[in-house]
Amino acid sequence: MNFEIFFRYVIEFLTIIPAAAFAVLPAREYIKIKSPRSILINIFLIFLLIFSSAYIAMIYSFRVGKILFADGIILFIFYNAVIDMRLAKKIFCFFNSVMICMMCNYYAILIMSPYEMKNLMWHSVRLFTIRSACVSLSLAAVCGIIFFRTFTLKLSTLLSEKNFESTWNYLFLIPLLMVLLLYWMTPINPLFLMTGRVRPIALVLITFLLFTEFMFYDILWSSTANVIKNAKLRQENNLYLIESKRYNELKNYMYESRVMRHDFRQHIAVLTELARAGKLDEILRYAEELNEKSRSYIFYCSNNAVDAIAAYYDSKAHTDKIKINWRLELPAELSVKESEFCAMLGNLIENALNAVKKIPVEERKINVFSSMLSESMIGISIDNPFTGEIKFNHAGLPVSKTENHGLGLVSVSNIVRRYNGSLKIKTEENIFYADIILYCPA
Repeated sequence: MNFEIFFRYVIEFLTIIPAAAFAVLPAREYIKIKSPRSILINIFLIFLLIFSSAYIAMIYSFRVGKILFADGIILFIFYNAVIDMRLAKKIFCFFNSVMICMMCNYYAILIMSPYEMKNLMWHSVRLFTIRSACVSLSLAAVCGIIFFRTFTLKLSTLLSEKNFESTWNYLFLIPLLMVLLLYWMTPINPLFLMTGRVRPIALVLITFLLFTEFMFYDILWSSTANVIKNAKLRQENNLYLIESKRYNELKNYMYESRVMRHDFRQHIAVLTELARAGKLDEILRYAEELNEKSRSYIFYCSNNAVDAIAAYYDSKAHTDKIKINWRLELPAELSVKESEFCAMLGNLIENALNAVKKIPVEERKINVFSSMLSESMIGISIDNPFTGEIKFNHAGLPVSKTENHGLGLVSVSNIVRRYNGSLKIKTEENIFYADIILYCPA
């Protein structure tokens, strides 16, 4: 066994490591495997694939590209199994990582072509020298640093944004076509690069492609960030309209209360005369009317925004003959953004209302509880009966066969994650439970 050749192959196949990292970072929230043991096993399997590929290539003198193609198929099957998201998104993330690593490999060929001209292994099996392979790995590391924010924030945001879903139907073609282009552009012999101006032109072209890719993702993310911002503004405007309606209701209630206080002596006089006349039924009827008027306004919560949301959904529930038991023990000022808290609470109640509509009227009820668990924690608990069967995905969220249905819980999950909280959803005896804990920022 020629350890030098084996080591050269191993260094070339180590490109799989940054490629795997580039593919996993944007989709890290969708990974099915969570336990440290499972993660370590998968890392071990990747290294086993690298060393096995190097050994097979050395024994049978296979070209690195052919083995990498076979490894790519294996890795994509594995990636498809452990990542739980749409196929178009998986193809995009996977081939985007392949594209970046191929660019790094191309760069290494361009930079090191004067040295590779003397490399006999290149002419037979296109195997890099150790120096060139290390350059390729170093360039991959540099690209990882340059694109780190793109992978961890920008692409991750795009993958989770529900308003961006339809774009993936064709966006995945970009990295896929780029991989085919780079494969076609890869020189068969370093001598070709030393002919005329081929090498400097190729260097400029690859740099331009890499820069274009970076700018494309930046522009795409910026436009999506604007869409998200506009969606939040619409959400806040809707909340403002609900609060305005609630404020008008409060003004009317205060006016009616003032009128009732002013007319209180007249009411006492009427009740006194009815009592003297012994008209008990008239007294009861009159008292019930007064009691109904006094209940015309209900306070749900000290926080105005949450109170408005509760009143809004209580009105919707009343229309569908659904009873909501409210217990909102929250302060006037929340430690989290009111718009996000109300959006989360609204999505949960909306889902509960939709589920309860499908059951008999006498069983239609929803329990809503929220309180400060401590100075730094807010708890939310909602339960409601449902009919049928609910299936859950790896993230513990219900799976719906209806397109765009269930996105509310995805939004709730994203908000919970932003506050480093926890969302637990379960079903027991046809009762749906959603429990949330939010950690308030300091």
